[in-house]
Amino acid sequence: MRRRGVVLLFAVLAVLGLVAGPAVAADPPPNSEPYTAPIDQPFQLGECYRDIKHGYAVKNVFGACWFTDMKFTHYVCPEPECAVDGTAAAYVYTTVNVLKESRRVAVSHRFVNWRVSGVPESARLGVTVACGPSAGGGGFCDRPSVPVVRSIAEWRVAPDVTEEFSLDGEDVPVAGVSAAVAAERRTQYRVTSRFVAEVPSGERYAVSDVVNGTGVRCDVARQLDPAYVRGADCVLRTWLLPWFTFSAGEVPIAETGAFVRAVATAGRLPGFPGVNGGSAAFTGPQFRVFHDVAARQAHRAAAEARCLQVWGPDWVRHAGGLTNACAAYPFDESVQGAAPGSLFEVRPVLDADQAEFSRRFTRFLAENHVLDGDGYYVYPTP
Repeated sequence: MRRRGVVLLFAVLAVLGLVAGPAVAADPPPNSEPYTAPIDQPFQLGECYRDIKHGYAVKNVFGACWFTDMKFTHYVCPEPECAVDGTAAAYVYTTVNVLKESRRVAVSHRFVNWRVSGVPESARLGVTVACGPSAGGGGFCDRPSVPVVRSIAEWRVAPDVTEEFSLDGEDVPVAGVSAAVAAERRTQYRVTSRFVAEVPSGERYAVSDVVNGTGVRCDVARQLDPAYVRGADCVLRTWLLPWFTFSAGEVPIAETGAFVRAVATAGRLPGFPGVNGGSAAFTGPQFRVFHDVAARQAHRAAAEARCLQVWGPDWVRHAGGLTNACAAYPFDESVQGAAPGSLFEVRPVLDADQAEFSRRFTRFLAENHVLDGDGYYVYPTP
């Protein structure tokens, strides 16, 4: 009877707000945190591989790589009819990584697996790395062009080389953006490398006409509000949109996770990248809304109105005397969030699960440097 009385006392106090109720979600212990900041996982040269479909590989919004089978051909004389008298080839791995908590990028190359015929080991081959603004932009780099050229013999001894660049300046804000977005000073750059060869003047040669590289976007958003975005001040946003991946069956987020997995993969609502990144059920990205607080509040109101409409006023009650929250998909933090007349799904879920899910999602947005208006995907696993 004593134990039952204590339980009843705490239940009454929770209702009166005198002790913490289930709506307060505590952070899990550090060893249970399922998400690791991607900026701490740069794309190493040893991880780079040949992606036949795309021609490049992406690890996260901060790192990408390219593989090229570079070929060099030398001719007997400069005339078009002259025969080939030597060839050289090498596998070249190229990575571009944004550096942590900075406005710098590192460009690395590895020249390996040389196949040489008729070309001396003293032949000098390599790349020129270029860093500069996108067309018409106001950005600039501390080193606009850096040649990295070695003899074949030198590459065999030291196959790896890394060059770092500082990105500065800023673009004029895009017309029509909000003052908050303009204050982020988003600036676009291009970082590329092109194969080169150093041969005596007048000699005829050919080297692979391949340019590897990517667009880089930098901003000051992390410095303005570290809770908004983190990681670095630049991202590789040319092709990659980050994926919010989670296990729907994980206990701390079980009810919200199961709901999102059920509706996100159905192929009707935005945010699903498709089955295994393919076309099946692909619906396109969701886009983050951050600065427009009123829009996020309107999404929340529309979601809770739907919960009330479908489940009645008791939708807030959870089994066992606990409390529900109204989970919504697409998320409140997306441009496509719940709104009258739009397509969205809601479900009452345990508020502690919803709070933990929201915490992880907010951290995902921050750690992947997803700015207001940037796209992202949602990829639930069992």
